[in-house]
Amino acid sequence: MKKILSGFAFAGMLAVVSCASSESNMKSMSAMKDSVFAAYPQVASVTVNVENGSDLQIALGSEALYNADPAERRQVAGELTAMALRIFGKEAHLHSGRVLVTRNETNQEAEPKNALMEPMNFEKK
Repeated sequence: MKKILSGFAFAGMLAVVSCASSESNMKSMSAMKDSVFAAYPQVASVTVNVENGSDLQIALGSEALYNADPAERRQVAGELTAMALRIFGKEAHLHSGRVLVTRNETNQEAEPKNALMEPMNFEKK
């Protein structure tokens, strides 16, 4: 009986930690979205997702950025990497990510078709 109770207690503790982590990610994703809009007025839509707890994906709807020089998109991806580390914090354990840029300025998809991709490198930061 003691083993069963301790098993339930452990499962409950994991659920609480998981919910707290998920809630923290939701707040961080919302803050990230707001920060992107503030920093990049040429961006018309933003979708932010964290997959597997450590992979960040940001989809930007911006025809201007889609048509920009690849070096400019790489620079934006680097700036978004630094922004994500500030917002999510080092305890979020982000390991990889990517910025997807689509010309569809009303995009709401996490992985828009025909998007240009720039990697986010959290290892160097």
